Amino acid sequence: MRALHVALVFGVALFASRAFAESADRDKPIQVEAQKGNYNDLKQAGVFSGSVIVTKGTIRVTGERVELRKDPEGYEHAVITAAAGQLARFRQRRDVSRPGVEEFIEGLAERIEYDGKSETIKLITRAQLIRLENDQQRDELRGNLITYDSRSTEYSVDGTATPGSDSRVRATIAPRNAAPANGAPAPLKSTPSIDAPR
Repeated sequence: MRALHVALVFGVALFASRAFAESADRDKPIQVEAQKGNYNDLKQAGVFSGSVIVTKGTIRVTGERVELRKDPEGYEHAVITAAAGQLARFRQRRDVSRPGVEEFIEGLAERIEYDGKSETIKLITRAQLIRLENDQQRDELRGNLITYDSRSTEYSVDGTATPGSDSRVRATIAPRNAAPANGAPAPLKSTPSIDAPR
């Protein structure tokens, strides 16, 4: 089946926030590719299914089914669900905070929920959140529910398990140091105390 390609323009950014999003994302249109879908402009709501890809600026979300809606106050909401046995994914570049460092946030879960009014993202069931600097993994959270509050820039992770799953949470937090974020070795410098070979 030929993929359905739809461009939707909303006033509030999907997955956009001051601390979480690339600020330019809020002005970009939402583009959806799927095997099938429908969108009601009057209700400001749509459902797309079949290898769905949603992009908005630097944001890229993939899953088997995506529900998009805009509430009467103008806030956007989205629910992304994965195919059976798979994980839905999102990836977004963050605003540059240090010269030479490109930072991304990546999330995986069976279900991803975005609430534009509370500015939260929830990763539900087999959830994983990763922070990358120059394509190198720095921080990672794993649990059954991860919530990111972009207003307070706080993460919470809950290991409350469904039957047959692990109830522990796991976190890897990289030290904040002056080492090059891209993993490059420190530059070599000549030492005047060592004579040149003869």
